[in-house]
Amino acid sequence: MTKIDLITGFLGAGKTTFIKKYGSFLKQKNISFAVVENEFGAPGVDSAILQSEFGNVTEISGGCICCTMKTGFHQIISELAENYDRIIVEPSGIFNCDDFFDVITSPDLKEKCQPGMCIALIDPHSIDKLNGSERSVLASELADMGCIVWTKMDMPPEIDISKVKKQVRDIVKDIGIEEDIPCFPTWSHMLKYEDFEKLMKFGPIRRMHTRTYTDHTMIFQSARLYPDKVYTMEGIQRCIEHLTSCGEYGEISRIKGFVKSPDGTIAVNCTVSDRQFETLDGGWVMLNIIGRRLNRKKIAQCLNN
Repeated sequence: MTKIDLITGFLGAGKTTFIKKYGSFLKQKNISFAVVENEFGAPGVDSAILQSEFGNVTEISGGCICCTMKTGFHQIISELAENYDRIIVEPSGIFNCDDFFDVITSPDLKEKCQPGMCIALIDPHSIDKLNGSERSVLASELADMGCIVWTKMDMPPEIDISKVKKQVRDIVKDIGIEEDIPCFPTWSHMLKYEDFEKLMKFGPIRRMHTRTYTDHTMIFQSARLYPDKVYTMEGIQRCIEHLTSCGEYGEISRIKGFVKSPDGTIAVNCTVSDRQFETLDGGWVMLNIIGRRLNRKKIAQCLNN
């Protein structure tokens, strides 16, 4: 029976980076697997990374698998089940895990597959920067997870993890969960193969909680843009900093993609808590922006001016 591994976490938590490590571990163990990659906005960025690494990546884009893409997700799992030992599901960073369990425990799937590893990745730098809607999303992602894995602990500033754990407790209390969610003792950037052996035993814990029924596309939007401007590294950094600090563009939660540079492209990977930029020799030009009340016209003007 195929096991379904759920790797969830809010926008920019580090899910794709984790899956690259986990997939390498599975390959070393000769465990066959496929990846289902869900992009809330434009397709191509994370799935291209995983496809080049492993192959067997199926992408669902333009919405989340708990709302507008639920039927498509059900069909994909049905087609992949029993053909692989494991299916790794990377949902959008905007996600409700209750809908995931609705799908994989449905009558036609429960004979083919069962839940495997179910974990939530959290970037602790981001917790106190989340707004109310984002906290609600994170709570619904955490509700039934077997454990939390802390990401980006190698990045400044230094984090008081006990303070962050208290913040997480407050977030899940909003949906009626009083118990602590277990935390894996090894930070994500330090994970070794023996850690993945342990993580695979963290299946779901079905906790009593208040279930939310939300169409995330009614709260969050995505904008796919193709800026023509050629940027220096300093130029794109200033532009992104301006976009994410001025309310006239909307409440931006995530910017990811590629822009032109004099020597090729610059990869842009920005969240509420960190900004990452990397110069590449090649690539395509596209930025996917996710947030609330986005002003697409003004964002485009800022990028091109």
